[in-house]
Amino acid sequence: MDAKSEIKHRRNIRHATTANAPEDDLLGVTDPALRRRVQNRLNQRAYRQRRNPRSRDDKLLSNRKPIRAVAALDQPRVQRPPQLSSDHDSIFSNLPEVDPTRYTYAPPNFHLLMVQFEKRARAAHAMGSPRTDLLLSLSRLNVIRAAYQNAVTAGMTIEWMCRDDAVSIFSITGPHSPQYTLSTIPERLRPTPVQRTVPHHPWLDIFPFEQMRDNLIRAGDLLDGHGFCHDLTAFWDTRSSSATLLVWGDPWDPSNWEVTEEFARKWGYFLRGCPDILVSTNKWRARRNEKPLAWRRVFGDHLG
Repeated sequence: MDAKSEIKHRRNIRHATTANAPEDDLLGVTDPALRRRVQNRLNQRAYRQRRNPRSRDDKLLSNRKPIRAVAALDQPRVQRPPQLSSDHDSIFSNLPEVDPTRYTYAPPNFHLLMVQFEKRARAAHAMGSPRTDLLLSLSRLNVIRAAYQNAVTAGMTIEWMCRDDAVSIFSITGPHSPQYTLSTIPERLRPTPVQRTVPHHPWLDIFPFEQMRDNLIRAGDLLDGHGFCHDLTAFWDTRSSSATLLVWGDPWDPSNWEVTEEFARKWGYFLRGCPDILVSTNKWRARRNEKPLAWRRVFGDHLG
């Protein structure tokens, strides 16, 4: 890679990973008290970073902090959501059973939010007119379910996966390294050479797309892990955009995954070299009679 290409490569990663977390976004926040709280949090974070510069590995782990939901459930700020109404039954029937004591990214009132959300979702489902933000939240619950299923299928426990300081079993070496049987792992979840040699959090092992996993791991501390996980799983935060993934079946089968257009625009760099997820996405869009995504237009420079 020449110098010009390297500069473009680094710029593309930063463009895809440096957006502020949604709960720190002041855009559209008019309440003075809330604005002060958010601004104070940003100032304190900047002060800590100036006083305590961290190593590359510390930065990677520090991205996985508990997420706080700022907006109330009845104040959605979802923009341009995917058209999921025709597949609502499919999503709803696959609601995962999530133990809040195991889910380290969740806010402190996770259980209460989940009860409230499920109550509203079931009421909307019964009336046949589900709210769009509820459909997006259902899709994020399915991502959590898919992550747990693939982690267990790959030989990890949910407890291990949810630890902030966890390291993938695939990249741990030495006499006491975890044992796993490669032949029992679904083919598309088997570790790549990058997964075996570069220490990383097991959260990055759950996608059935080898190149996507490698892209995420190679990004290192340039990956905004906090924002990435928030977009994929934060069903409790109705301020979250529709930049997420959709899972329509067995999560170890890549043909059951779909990316929303907003996810492709925001995180497109990490989809480079993953033609199967692009094909799968347009297959599911066609089933809903939606136009296929024009990948060159959506990705821009990210497509490479």
